Amino acid sequence: MKRHILLLFAIVFLLGACSDFLDMPPKNTKVVYTISDVRDAMSTLLFATTSSSYCKGYVSNSVRFNDEYVQYPFTRRNNVSSILYTNDLDMVNFLFDDFANPARGGQNFLKEYGEIKNWEGYLFPSELWKEVFVSVGYVNMVLKDLENVPDYDKTIAERISGDARVMRAYYLLRLNQLFAPYDKNEYGIPFNFDADVVQGGKRWKQTDLYAKLIGELMDVLEYETVPDEEWNVFFNKRIIYAILAQTYQFKAGSCAAEADDWSKAEYYAKAARNGERIENTFDEQFELTTVPFARGTTKPHKFALLRFAIYAYGGNDYAPWGWPEQLLVQCPSEELYSLYDENDIRREVYFKEIDGKIYVTRWQMTNNHSANDVHTLFRFSDLMLIEAEALARQGKDGALELLNEFKRSKIPGYAGYSGSDVIGEILKERRKEFAYEEQMNWLDMKRTGAQVSRQVKDEATNEVKTYTLESNDYRYTFPLPADYELMYNNVPQNPGWK
Repeated sequence: MKRHILLLFAIVFLLGACSDFLDMPPKNTKVVYTISDVRDAMSTLLFATTSSSYCKGYVSNSVRFNDEYVQYPFTRRNNVSSILYTNDLDMVNFLFDDFANPARGGQNFLKEYGEIKNWEGYLFPSELWKEVFVSVGYVNMVLKDLENVPDYDKTIAERISGDARVMRAYYLLRLNQLFAPYDKNEYGIPFNFDADVVQGGKRWKQTDLYAKLIGELMDVLEYETVPDEEWNVFFNKRIIYAILAQTYQFKAGSCAAEADDWSKAEYYAKAARNGERIENTFDEQFELTTVPFARGTTKPHKFALLRFAIYAYGGNDYAPWGWPEQLLVQCPSEELYSLYDENDIRREVYFKEIDGKIYVTRWQMTNNHSANDVHTLFRFSDLMLIEAEALARQGKDGALELLNEFKRSKIPGYAGYSGSDVIGEILKERRKEFAYEEQMNWLDMKRTGAQVSRQVKDEATNEVKTYTLESNDYRYTFPLPADYELMYNNVPQNPGWK
């Protein structure tokens, strides 16, 4: 196996949307791989996705492809940057809080903070773009080699392609959510699926892009092969349903919207959750979203369809949150903290009061296990709230019942919602539940057109300034990275960006 993996790394080249990664010309020598070789290559990608983490000079379980580290692209470091886009942190004190060691805290994200404080980031989008296309290019290579194996076996092939196609579609759908304007159909992200094409892809219409990527997921749903539960990660019907639910929820208000989007979001969210309950005690909420002690992949977790914990050095990327036994650093925004009821279990899990000041405890580095990274994907809480929102958007019965079931799980003794804005209450619960988690709250802000203002402290002058993000602001869309995309391909930048 090792010989084949090393051979693959030596001769293949990354083929995705970005010509910066396409600088190795095709060789004249044709190499034919067996299906075992291709399975080994896909095994390496799955291993890297669920076990490898790289941050500022340190890498655990290193896997490299075309001179780039392969890992889950929405890393904990990228997660910190995406949190800075929301209004969920006290941005005035992100860099300048009073703590003993200046190497800890937000200082490690000084450059990102300087750009994102006014929602004008270039560094973080560029890094995220690169990391996604490292995996997409790897998948393209695997699927191309799979087409040419001399010993094709349907069961093995569908298990390989099932994971590869679902992973690729999920990453590209998420990238389109972040990098495509919500209201401009002509500005879908560029990409291609052909591992023999060394030019980057052109920008897709978003209607075509959604049709293509949803079609990929629907094709995999038609596979007759049963996944190998010990080996497959993303190839799972309920995970595919969850991705479709998230896709239709986001798409429903966009320029690519279709009349049945909310109906499909409802259907797939219900099918993915399949009646499973959500966490309803402090211990359950804490266990679900707290860094575990052991590396491993759980599928499904009791309250999510997929969770993987990665053994990784925590000094850099957990620095903003502090050490729970010694020092907490970051504070929630007053606006966010005020949304939680006093006896809400999330308030106790996510925050801690010290000397009258509220600190964030949700992501922390700990002394005894070198800060394992954790990603909890396709949570039942998300699926329940998607179903509730979809019902409410369609004017169907059941939305209030699901909302109350959700709130009673989080707020012991909750009597029931008596207000008239069910959709607004669902969105409020989403914000409280997914604070500091993946890109969840930022994407909700984008799709609902939230207008927000916030105070931040200038990193050079210490002056407190107020910045505003309008509901239709171009800054809700990340810029395409010049170094990985615009420099090499004749594609237009997103409107508003330089």
